[in-house]
Amino acid sequence: MKKTLTLFLALTMACFLTVAPLAASEVGTHQEPYIEARFSDFENVNIFLTKDSFGFLHVEGGAATASSEKYVKITVTLEQYMAEGFESMGDDFVWTAEGYFGALTQATRSVSRGSYRARIDAECWENGVLQESLTFYSDIVNVA
Repeated sequence: MKKTLTLFLALTMACFLTVAPLAASEVGTHQEPYIEARFSDFENVNIFLTKDSFGFLHVEGGAATASSEKYVKITVTLEQYMAEGFESMGDDFVWTAEGYFGALTQATRSVSRGSYRARIDAECWENGVLQESLTFYSDIVNVA
């Protein structure tokens, strides 16, 4: 069962990693198709925020490891620019996911005018011990 779940997560992540760069091209030319850094335990971590023609924001985030023995937890948060900087918009705009090998989540929300970004907090665990944690931000998307 564990191997079946791992295979399912791997295939799902592969699908999202191929679809997300296409959606990201609508936001701006400076947005990378995914974040690729030199992690010690993660293979990749990505966070995307896009706006559709109706003004809805679509947020998508995921993280994966190379080992099915590692457990990944992610929290994706939509943030709005306020007078003091970017702030979380509350519990209705926070999504979590977790699983062996990797985790991903996505959502679409209606928002008011303003500037927004998405944040992903990712943790990699092995045998109950935190191996690595990190935070990344998407590009800023403006809703008029």
